[in-house]
Formats: sequence, C-alpha cells, structure tokens
Amino acid sequence: MGNRDLIFKGQNEDEHFVCFFRRHWVTILGPFIMLIILIVLFIYIAGQAGRFPELLIGNREAKLLFYTIFVGLTISYHRMFYKIFNYFINTGIITDSRIIDHKKKIFFKDIQESVRMEQIQDIERITEGFVPNLLGYGEIRIYLNAASAIKVLHHVPNAKFHFRCINRGVDEARNRASGIKNNKTSL
Repeated sequence: MGNRDLIFKGQNEDEHFVCFFRRHWVTILGPFIMLIILIVLFIYIAGQAGRFPELLIGNREAKLLFYTIFVGLTISYHRMFYKIFNYFINTGIITDSRIIDHKKKIFFKDIQESVRMEQIQDIERITEGFVPNLLGYGEIRIYLNAASAIKVLHHVPNAKFHFRCINRGVDEARNRASGIKNNKTSL
C-alpha cells in the first residue's frame, strides 16, 4: 500500500491496520481546567508582583507561605502536563487479526496487551450516563475464550464505531478459521 501511517512498530507482516484510538478527551478535561485556573492565578500573581517585596521583608511566615505556594503550583503544573502527555501516548490499535492496548506512562510504565481476534468469544459496548451518551464514548468489554478473562477498554471515543470494527474483525477471524477447517476436512 505504501502509506507509512498504516504501519506501526510491532506490526506482524500478515496483519493490516484498521484503526487506532486514544481515550476520550473527557479524560483530560480536569487537567485542562486546572491548567486554565493556574494560568489565571499566575497572571493575577504577576500583576501583584510589586507588592511582594513589602510583604516579604522581615516576615518569615509570609516567606514560608510564598515558598510553599510556589512549590505547590510548580508540582501541580508538572502533574497536569504529565497527565496530558500520558493521554497522547496511551493508544489502542485495532488490526484485522488483533487488538492492541498500549498503556504507557512517560517514565515508569510501558505495557502492551494484545488480544487475538480468534480468542474473542463475545464483546459488549457499555455507555452509561448522560454525558457518555451525549459525547459518544464508553467502554468496550471483550470476553475471551478463557474461563473468566475479560479485557476492558475504558473511555473509548466513538464507541459504536470501534465496537463495529472489532465485531467485523471477530467475524472475519471466525470465517478464516472455519475456512481452514473446511479445507482440511475436504483434503
């Protein structure tokens, strides 16, 4: 095909890329709201910067309070960007033969879970609540052939579309498996 966007690291030679997804944007809504609050707070503090020297001179408690607020804001600011970066590097990939859930944190975690389409017994799309139904996100539960194995994909955007993609992949895998069995029995 020649399109490099249809190839990803770890892709098998015989599998074809169908689609990928990130968690729904609502998962980073909290960090974005916090970022806006911190920016407004920073602008306010910068506007009041001329008053700080007179407040801090000779007042140890005010210096400690200023330092504590500064450190707290710095940590909060970095946590927000950490969550935003994690949002962009956590992906799910659907191919014609498997589903890959890549959970990664910037420094401490890198997990890739893969489910072959042949192992899937049943799938279920769950969208509960007003906001998930309004925004079209939900979770997809994948029931595997093993006794109690369930793989859950949380906050999947456009859950109906990804549910249909997985369903088509499972149907194609079953058709390939039944075609192989039919060919072996006819020999």
